[in-house]
Amino acid sequence: MNIIPLFLPHAGCKTRCVFCNEYSATGIKKLPEEQELFGTVQRYLSYFKDRKNVELAFYGGTFTGLPVDILERYLKFSSEMITKGFVRAIRFSTSPEEITPEKIAMIKRYPVSLVELGVQSFDESVLRNSSRPHGVEEIYHAAELLREAEIPFGIHLMTGLPSDTVEKDLFSTFETVKLGASTCRIHPTVVLKGTILEEKFKAGKYHPQSLEEAIDVLWKMYVILTSGGVHINRVGLCLYGEEVNNIVAGPYHPALGDLIKSRVALEILKLLSEERNSCKLTLPDDNKIRQFFTGYRKYVVENAKDLGLSIEFSRNAPRVDLGYYIDRLNEIIETRAGVF
Repeated sequence: MNIIPLFLPHAGCKTRCVFCNEYSATGIKKLPEEQELFGTVQRYLSYFKDRKNVELAFYGGTFTGLPVDILERYLKFSSEMITKGFVRAIRFSTSPEEITPEKIAMIKRYPVSLVELGVQSFDESVLRNSSRPHGVEEIYHAAELLREAEIPFGIHLMTGLPSDTVEKDLFSTFETVKLGASTCRIHPTVVLKGTILEEKFKAGKYHPQSLEEAIDVLWKMYVILTSGGVHINRVGLCLYGEEVNNIVAGPYHPALGDLIKSRVALEILKLLSEERNSCKLTLPDDNKIRQFFTGYRKYVVENAKDLGLSIEFSRNAPRVDLGYYIDRLNEIIETRAGVF
């Protein structure tokens, strides 16, 4: 599936979260007019080889928090794009407290494929200290309304927020699975220019995660979600071009998703080593397995050496069921309650 992103920075937001400055993250300073939206649609369509499976995605801000007339305008624009055959459905991100029976009734009139809830955390203290406009109760209520309306929903989680811990991150991840989310987007907190978090960071009142600390919790979240059947549609903050220069501090990496998968591969190698009682591991020689167990810039191979493990690939090696080992890692994480 191909996505056409339409950014509405801070649109519909009633408060400003401590970590958020979507102007810095997107470089967009105002809400786009309909002609601008149409231009974006046409530009992205020109990039796609497959134009039959395209969706519009409204990102940024709180889509269902927009004034009703503006919300209807964007929904009608989307409907026109569908009628003309340019896209087949729409998706958007919003905040849990802005999902109500009335708004459900409105969006049900349109082909909405996914609603992403900006949850960030299932911990009240993290939400409060991050200036989120909702509490945990609103998260569960929004998910219930969407389930009843049979509208698929995703969850957006963040790590490293004020008063956050690894245990809280893992709890939030397990709750995401239990809620029945279709997708999840996860990324560590990055300090952006022009945010309240930047002020706290410069005053020594906030300390972001290091990249290694972020990876150490994110790989576990990746395992929990994958084992629970939740599709992970992105790991890491998405920044375009020069917007990277707006990062003040924090664990940003342009290939964070690849690093997380590589760390998962390394953890699977540890299980294989224990299972086979050997430090010399022979793995099937097929492209998928070789790429997975080589890792981003040979991350897996190099880190395996540091652990005293060696890898070779052979056509005669026994099959490795990645799903089985991810489920085993999930069981270990759950048993150890976040202390891994």
